[in-house]
Amino acid sequence: MISPERKFAELGLKPGKGQNFLNHEPTVEALVAAGEVEGKNTLEIGGGLGAITQKLTGKTSQLTVYENDTKLANYLSSEFSEVNVVDQDVLEADISEYERCVSNIPFQISSEIIELLGEAQLQSALIVQDDLADKITADPGNKKHGFFTVKAQYYFLPVKLRTVDARCFSPRPEVDAAIIKLYPNKERHNIENEEEFFSFVKALHTHGKKKTRNAFVDARNMLDISKSEAKEIRENLPYTEERVRELGITELKECFEYFHKKKD
Repeated sequence: MISPERKFAELGLKPGKGQNFLNHEPTVEALVAAGEVEGKNTLEIGGGLGAITQKLTGKTSQLTVYENDTKLANYLSSEFSEVNVVDQDVLEADISEYERCVSNIPFQISSEIIELLGEAQLQSALIVQDDLADKITADPGNKKHGFFTVKAQYYFLPVKLRTVDARCFSPRPEVDAAIIKLYPNKERHNIENEEEFFSFVKALHTHGKKKTRNAFVDARNMLDISKSEAKEIRENLPYTEERVRELGITELKECFEYFHKKKD
């Protein structure tokens, strides 16, 4: 595999801020294998210099690569004539047509991309920061279990496959990364108004270390209720003696439904 430094020199380019290119073939192969893309309409986000793109073209003939760096998009178009290369910010795109996503996504917008993939319920294999992978897969009660954990696990059943050493990238990032696999999971929760549910969960997780009874009262302004209303509702609110970060989606759903019924 040609080094990114050499390729950039050939192209007369320099890596931009936040661009860390995967430069370790076994990791590329592991990521693509996790993607299960054979015969699937596949999306890659941030094609870069094409290390992952090249492997994907050997697995599927239906590949679209979003690359928001125009010079890199032009390079990919010239190297992979059979691939649909889109020079656009994927966060502004409709990705509902795709069946798989395999990507080394930009670390600085990982959360936004995972939310986009979640809304589309797109089975994905991704490289993300190792710490984010741990947050996404954290069990209730774990100190890394927070609001984003709940949101990610609402959309997906996440699995952390392996840690990826920072030395596998060029330029080398300051932290290690990880390969995660995301299986669509939203339907099993059967939550009708997810926007209100997320607002409720976010309010509680603002005080995630506290017991639910105390977090609920402290979050009253975000929940648009008075202190007296909050104290009255919490008397029969489920799981009041559990800490917020100890609650999984099922428990949070029960709390939300009770609150919604009492508020209405």
